[in-house]
Amino acid sequence: MKVIIIKDCKDGKVNQIIDVSDGYAKNYLIKNKFAIPVNKKTSLFLDKKLENEKNEELKKIAEANELREKIHKIILHFKLKETNNVVHGSITAKKILKALEELHIKLPKHSLEDHVHIVSLGLTVLNVKLHKDVIAHLRVKVEKDE
Repeated sequence: MKVIIIKDCKDGKVNQIIDVSDGYAKNYLIKNKFAIPVNKKTSLFLDKKLENEKNEELKKIAEANELREKIHKIILHFKLKETNNVVHGSITAKKILKALEELHIKLPKHSLEDHVHIVSLGLTVLNVKLHKDVIAHLRVKVEKDE
C-alpha cells in the first residue's frame, strides 16, 4: 500500500510517498497519524502543498537577495581605543547586529559568522547567512578613537 508521510517518522520524511505492507500502513502509520493513504484527493493535496512550499521558498530567496543588496551597500563604522599600537576592546556580533538594527535591518543573531570578534583596525568583511543559498558580505570598518 502506498502512503504519504505527513509527520516525520523512522519510515520517511514529510511529504514523501512510500510503499509499505497493508497491515503496517493501516495499523501503525495511518492509525498514529504518521501517514495518509494515496488516492486522487490526497495526491492533489500533496501536489498543492509541495507547490505552496516551493513558492514560499522562492519568496524567501527573493527577500534574502533584496536584503543582500542592502547589506552590500553598507559599511559599518566603529571606533576602538589604541595605545602604542595595541587595540583595546573588540567589536562583537552583538554590537554589529545592534548597529544594523539602527539602520532598520533586523537579522537573527546566528546569521553572522561564528566567533565574530574584530580586534584590529581596518576593514573587515563578514559573511552574513540570510538563507541557506544566500550569503551577503558586510563590511565593517574599525578606526582609531582619538
